[in-house]
Amino acid sequence: MTDSGIGMTPETRARIFEKFYRAPDVKIAEPRGLGLGLAITQRLVAAHGGHLDVESQPGVGSTFRVRLPRAASTVQYEAGGDR
Repeated sequence: MTDSGIGMTPETRARIFEKFYRAPDVKIAEPRGLGLGLAITQRLVAAHGGHLDVESQPGVGSTFRVRLPRAASTVQYEAGGDR
């Protein structure tokens, strides 16, 4: 997901996955929120063996990427049987 929002400084990017962390600029732009969304998302992705990446520049926007491993095939075939 990519946005063209306010972007993040390196200091903010280093903390965005902490529970209850909200960047100072975001508190002004969007007063609601608890600072849990990205922390929960990161933990869910990690629980599935994945990784959540972010790239961001102040004044330009942010890009978030979720990378998940491919699922192993669970379909089993018996020799000589129908599919």
